[in-house]
Amino acid sequence: MRMRVCVLSAAIALALSFAAPVQAKEEKLALRLGFETSMESPQGVGGLEMARVAKEASKGRITIELFPAQKLGTGPQMIEMVKKGELDIFQGGAGMFSSIEPRLNVFDIPYLFGSVQQAYTVLDSKFGREMLDTLKPAGLMGMSFWENGIRSITNNVRPITKPDDLVGLKMRVMPANQVHVDLWKAVGTEPTPLPFGEIHDALQSGKVDGQEHPVALIYAGKFFEVQKYLSLTQHMYGPLIQVMNLEKFKSYSKKDQQILLKASYAGAVAQRKFSNENAAKFLEEMKQKGIIVNTVDSKPFRDKMRPVVEQQFVAKNGDAWLKKINESIAGKK
Repeated sequence: MRMRVCVLSAAIALALSFAAPVQAKEEKLALRLGFETSMESPQGVGGLEMARVAKEASKGRITIELFPAQKLGTGPQMIEMVKKGELDIFQGGAGMFSSIEPRLNVFDIPYLFGSVQQAYTVLDSKFGREMLDTLKPAGLMGMSFWENGIRSITNNVRPITKPDDLVGLKMRVMPANQVHVDLWKAVGTEPTPLPFGEIHDALQSGKVDGQEHPVALIYAGKFFEVQKYLSLTQHMYGPLIQVMNLEKFKSYSKKDQQILLKASYAGAVAQRKFSNENAAKFLEEMKQKGIIVNTVDSKPFRDKMRPVVEQQFVAKNGDAWLKKINESIAGKK
C-alpha cells in the first residue's frame, strides 16, 4: 500500500512538473545600425550612446553594431533595407522619408524654428510622436527624432552675405528630395543631388561649388579642406529620423521595445548635446585651417527662401502640421 502511494505521488509530481509554465529565456538581440556620416560625427556619438544604453539596460542581451559612412549603402538604399528587414535600424534626414510621408517636408521650410530649443520642444512632444507614427503604413517604426542641426552654406566662389550671392553657384543638394531641388533653383543656384559620401570629392573636383550642412557635419565631413567660405546663414533646422522595421520591432517583448525606445532617445540627446557643445570649437578649428567664416542678416534670406517652400507645402499638404508645430512651440500640445 505504501509503495502504491509513493508511486502515485511520484506520478502526480511528474505530471505537475510538465503542466507548470516554464519561464521563457529572454532573447538575445544583435542589431545593426547604419547611417551615412562618420563615427566622428554627431550621429556616431549618438550611435555609441544608444548601443551603450541598450546593452546596459538589457544586462548585455541587446547589442547594437554601428555601420557608419555608407558602408551598407546610401540613405535611400538603407531605408529600403529596413523596410525589407535586411537592416535593423537606420537614421537619416527627415527629407529622405518625404516620399513615404510628404508632410515630413515641413522641416524643409527655411527658418521654421527660431532655435534648436524650439525644435526640440516640437520633436519631443506628443505631436512629434504623431509625426513618427505616420511611417507605420510603410512598415517603419519611427523610434525618435535625432538631429542634423541648423544648416549653413560653404562654397568656393564668394562669401554669401545676401541672397543674390547664391546666384550661379553649383550647389550640392540632398538626394531623393525634390523640395530641396526646387528651393535651390528658386534662389538661383544650379542644384546637384549627391549622397553625403560623395560631397567631399565633388567639392574638390569642382563638380559642385558649394553645399549646406550644420557646422558639426561640415567639420566631420572635412569640407573645410576643400572650401574657402563658410557663411552662417543658419537657414534650416534639419532633424534626423531613426527607424526600425515595424514587424521586427513588434515581434520583441514589451520590455525590449521599451529598452530600444529608451536607448534611441538617449542617442538623440547625446548627439544633440555633442553638436551644441562643440559648434564653437569646430568653427574656431576650421578658421585656423583657413576657411573664411562670415555671419549674415537672416531676414533677407528668410524673406527670399521661406515662401518658396512654405507656399508649396501648404498647397500640397494643407497647414494643419504648421499649426500644430506652432502650438507645440507655444506649449499647447
